Amino acid sequence: MALLTKAACTSEANQREKKNLQVAYQAACEGIVLLKNDGALPFQTKRVALYGSGASMTIKGGTGSGEVNERHSVTILEGMEDRGFEITTRGWIRDFEDAYAVAEQAYQVEKKKRLNLLKPNSIMDMLFDNFRAPSGPAICDAYVEASDTDSCIYVVSRQAGEGGDRRAEKGDLFLTEEEREAIRFCAQSYPHFVLAINAGSAIDMAFAEEIPGIDGILYLCQLGTEGGHAFADVISGAVTPSGKLSDTWAKQYADLPFAEEYSYLNGNLEEEFYRESIYVGYRYFDSFGVEPAFPFGFGMSYTDFVLSSDGIAVDSSRVSVTARITNIGKTYSGKEVAQLYVSAPAGMLHKEYQSLTAFGKTEILAPGASQTLELTFDLRDMASYRESDGCFVLEAGEYILRLGNSSRNTTPVGVLVLEEEVIVSRHEQICPLQAPMEELQAARVEQAPLAEVPRVKVESSAFETKVYHYENPAVCDEPQVQAILDTLSLKEMTEIVVGAGFYNPATRFTLPGSVGNTTSAFWDRGLANVTLCDGPAGLRIQKISVVDRKGKVKPIEMPIAIFNSFPDFIRKFMVGDPDKGQLLYQYTTAFPVANALAQSWNTELMQEVGSAIFREMKEYGCTYWLAPAINIHRNPLCGRNFEYFSEDPRLSGLMAAAITRGVQQEEGFYVTVKHFACNNQEDNRMKVSSNVGERALREIYLRGFELCVREGQAKGIMTSYNRINGVYAPNSYDLCTKVLRNEWGFDGVVMTDWFATNGGTMRNALAMKAGNDLIMPGLGGNKKDILKGVRAGCITEEDVRRCCGRVIRAILNSAIQKEYLG
Repeated sequence: MALLTKAACTSEANQREKKNLQVAYQAACEGIVLLKNDGALPFQTKRVALYGSGASMTIKGGTGSGEVNERHSVTILEGMEDRGFEITTRGWIRDFEDAYAVAEQAYQVEKKKRLNLLKPNSIMDMLFDNFRAPSGPAICDAYVEASDTDSCIYVVSRQAGEGGDRRAEKGDLFLTEEEREAIRFCAQSYPHFVLAINAGSAIDMAFAEEIPGIDGILYLCQLGTEGGHAFADVISGAVTPSGKLSDTWAKQYADLPFAEEYSYLNGNLEEEFYRESIYVGYRYFDSFGVEPAFPFGFGMSYTDFVLSSDGIAVDSSRVSVTARITNIGKTYSGKEVAQLYVSAPAGMLHKEYQSLTAFGKTEILAPGASQTLELTFDLRDMASYRESDGCFVLEAGEYILRLGNSSRNTTPVGVLVLEEEVIVSRHEQICPLQAPMEELQAARVEQAPLAEVPRVKVESSAFETKVYHYENPAVCDEPQVQAILDTLSLKEMTEIVVGAGFYNPATRFTLPGSVGNTTSAFWDRGLANVTLCDGPAGLRIQKISVVDRKGKVKPIEMPIAIFNSFPDFIRKFMVGDPDKGQLLYQYTTAFPVANALAQSWNTELMQEVGSAIFREMKEYGCTYWLAPAINIHRNPLCGRNFEYFSEDPRLSGLMAAAITRGVQQEEGFYVTVKHFACNNQEDNRMKVSSNVGERALREIYLRGFELCVREGQAKGIMTSYNRINGVYAPNSYDLCTKVLRNEWGFDGVVMTDWFATNGGTMRNALAMKAGNDLIMPGLGGNKKDILKGVRAGCITEEDVRRCCGRVIRAILNSAIQKEYLG
């Protein structure tokens, strides 16, 4: 059997790789958020003292499936030196790197001791056991004197990843005593001191008010392969920071609603209760008057901007606010983000104080320059869900439009007056709670009358109520699909709806490093196999592989970091010898993680990121990119917040939709939006039940997925491991069919997360009935379970045929199918 692969036989960087690096650099620049600046930035010197665990060991992204195997990632140290900075603390950095090497070796030894290959859960548990870098040698007068500069940066770094949540302890959410003392000493010793935070999501910021002398704070998040260069250009002033927070940063963790009930903190990992209802992030802080350290949408610049409204237009239910942004500074050019929020009237339903409805980012504006942006939204999208009768409603009253550059810096610019209640849509209720749950409600507050702002009447007659109808979609009736379906037995259909793993020797088209494939069993009957590759910080595939004399492909390095803890005999089996075969090269790009991408607030740039990923998919033959991931940042301790966009569903959904449009610009390349739904914690993710009221489910946790499906036309969805109100996501007919297909019109493929149905909890047969089309990666037992379900009458052959038809259609439309089988 001939090997079919699109991997290159040369290691030289091609034009696609160079072009994508430029996109990654721009995304990194726009994802950096300036949180504080008392005149320290930009630096006026190129002689800088650099300390901290993230200085030379900068973390470019999180761990687990979100890793990317790029050619090289630029650290802060490297980036600064490339840009002409003289780092005057090379001695401290060398001492730190020595301590780092010793600590990492000890960590690997200990990790190998705990690994039990006979227990799959042992492997999964080790995904989140991330290495914590040492703080390095204590910073003392000798280091300061030797540095011979007045300017200093200290980089705090944190790592998190798949499989476990962050810990509310020193060394993770909180600073260690060593870090705290180092920051205090540097702030005291250097006239210009900047703190840089290299972490996938927020850390507790109480220390920032307690330690004097912190002149600047930069939040880098995790910036991918070009992060070091972007950081250097921001601190030098070559680039003016324009990032805005995608989350609210609390002054202290305890300020969050039900903070001590999250995940493992209350000792209950079986049931997670979303008691905060719709009050997530700024919706809570703004509604309940809690002062944050840094508000949602906040980010400083080296220049100043003024935002004003040039008018409001209403066309039926469509509303447009013309925002004028002017750079009133005298020295620096820069970009600004205009953010539009809506405060809904106090009615029978409790409401958040305000919610984001539209945003836009300017071009680079020189001092004195202005730009207008049209911030447009549909008022129907501001409707609240009324659980009592299953309706999205706009209650009568005044809808206040607030324009600003963060959730805490807005000005009312207009009022929309709706004189009668409007029912926007009628729904069947979904995912019922299994027991009553007391939920948070904000007090009803009447908005004070607003003077001297435009008031625009919105006619209730402009709205037409959408009534959804619920039924099983028909089996795909496209002739090509039907022609194949008609030749398949029930058993053969199970071969198609159950995928194959990444080390499957029977796979015909091979993309080294892909995490799964559809079956190759029907290649000779005209149906190709397609590959599925991890994301979302890029395309995670193997950068160097070897083809041995028998045509078998093996990686040269382990595909993800966790595998480095495997015993040597396992590693020898998994890894090939580069001297015994043809080498294959696949260099992809590590983009900033999703949280950093969201901080750009730039949908045009997100589409460029999607286009860059598309170019890599096309070059190497990937059909399904397992991204974007758009779960909500419900709590900063979630282990995978780095690969999710935001606490806000609208920001999340619009950024994901833009990336989706870039990836799917040609037929046959698909995103796989994940993790559907309520995968908001990692501890016990395979069993935990996310218990959430229907209103919060629809308004907060499903809204981002809806935007990506409706506006981005996403062609793939991945269900989550967890339960939603007691029902496993792959087995939820409410989610996979009623919401996705009947309400949103989704017509793509729904697949499980990896090995979701192998643990005896989620059922393969019920996944088919629910509308979860593809079991990944699947084994013989998964197929038997489906056949058994048909025989037992719990599902029908028609259920399997419906799922099979959708998978076949996606394969027939894929680029791989067209290239190899016509």
